[in-house]
Amino acid sequence: MQFCSIGSGSLGNSFVVQDNDTLLLVDCGFGLAETEKRLANLNINAEDITAILLTHEHEDHIRGAFSLANKHTIPVYLTHGTFKMCAKKIKNSFDIEYRFIDSLATFNIKAIVVTPIVVPHDAREPVQFKFETDATSFAIITDLGYGSKNLIGSLSNVKSLVLEANHDQEMLNQSEYPESLKIRIGGRYGHLSNHEAAKILKEINAEGFKFIGAAHLSDKNNHPDIVKKILGDAIGKESSFVKIISQDHGIDWVTV
Repeated sequence: MQFCSIGSGSLGNSFVVQDNDTLLLVDCGFGLAETEKRLANLNINAEDITAILLTHEHEDHIRGAFSLANKHTIPVYLTHGTFKMCAKKIKNSFDIEYRFIDSLATFNIKAIVVTPIVVPHDAREPVQFKFETDATSFAIITDLGYGSKNLIGSLSNVKSLVLEANHDQEMLNQSEYPESLKIRIGGRYGHLSNHEAAKILKEINAEGFKFIGAAHLSDKNNHPDIVKKILGDAIGKESSFVKIISQDHGIDWVTV
C-alpha cells in the first residue's frame, strides 16, 4: 500500500491511498480544476479513482469533492451527518452515487479494509480513516482536538501514520486571531497542537513506526522545524524522520 497527498493545510486537504488497482481519494478540499492539476502532477488520472472518502463537511475538505465525483462518476463514501451538512452545496444536476458509512463499522473497498474512527471535532458526524491490507496498516488522522480513548485504541496496530500537528500553542496564544477563534482552534473539538500530537504518538507507542507524517500545519501559528523536533522527540527519532505534508506540494508517493 502507498499514499501521497496533493496538499494539506487550512486552504485545502486531500490524500490518495493506493493498493494495486484500488485508488482512494481521502477528502477533496481544492476546487475541481486545482484538484485535477495537482493529481496530474503526481501522475494520477482522476478517472482512475475508485472512490472518494469524506471525513467531514468543512470546506477545506470537500470544496471540489462533489464536482470531481460528478464529472468522473466516482462514488462518495461519507456519514449521514456529513451528507446532511453538505447537501446545500451539492448541485441538483449532479448524478453521484453516495455510499453511507456507519462510523462504528469497518467496510471494504476491494482489498482495502477501511475503518472509520470517530474523532472529537466541531463537525456534524466527523470521522478519520484507517486502511488495512494483508501486508500493512496505515491511518490518516487530522481535524481533532485531542486523542480520545477511542482513537488511541483504533491506532494500536498501525505501523505508519499521518497525524495532524496544526499549531504551536504559544504561537496561537500570541497570534492576532480573535479570542473566539483561538478558543475554537485550541479547544477539545478544534485542532491538534504539536504537544497533543506528540502525546498521541507516545500513547500508541509509535517508536517502531515505519513512517510518521505531520499534516494540516497552520501557516501562521506553527513551523515545520518545531513540529519535526517535538514529534521526533516523542518517538525517540531524529527530527528528519518526521515528514511534513505541506499545503502547496503535499507529499510524493510513500510506501507504507
